[in-house]
Amino acid sequence: MKRLAIIFLTAAAAAPALADDVPFAEPFQKANAAPGGLADLMMMTQWRHIKTWYAIKRKNWDLLDYELGKLADTIERAAMLYQNIPVEFIEGAVKPLNAMRKAISEKNIAKVEIGFADLTAACNACHRAAQIGFVTIQTPTSLPFSDQKFLPPQQSVK
Repeated sequence: MKRLAIIFLTAAAAAPALADDVPFAEPFQKANAAPGGLADLMMMTQWRHIKTWYAIKRKNWDLLDYELGKLADTIERAAMLYQNIPVEFIEGAVKPLNAMRKAISEKNIAKVEIGFADLTAACNACHRAAQIGFVTIQTPTSLPFSDQKFLPPQQSVK
């Protein structure tokens, strides 16, 4: 866990420097730019992507809905602050988020998982278009959050 924290902090420190070379990272108005830039917004999105996956796996519908809302908020902020992100990439991320929210209302885990795969693909398509295809998002394989339960409240162990 300590090693993961060091890797995360190292990546976080390097991210703003790398972001200067990304075509989509030029803010609409410098005064309105996110404090850490587009790279920080995307890092937050990456963490939410991980948490979303574990909420799906545990069928924690409330947490899943919450994380999807936060993902949508972050994508909206990125679109408002960095208006040179092509609209088709914003729509490419919003469409699976909306599909997942609909699937949550139906409690349809299969549709949620399809939406998650579509969201992941949309992220990677945007990264390739922004010439940062070396940042490839995948379905999480391990849980970096040891301080959070992902079970729904009625199933949580106290």
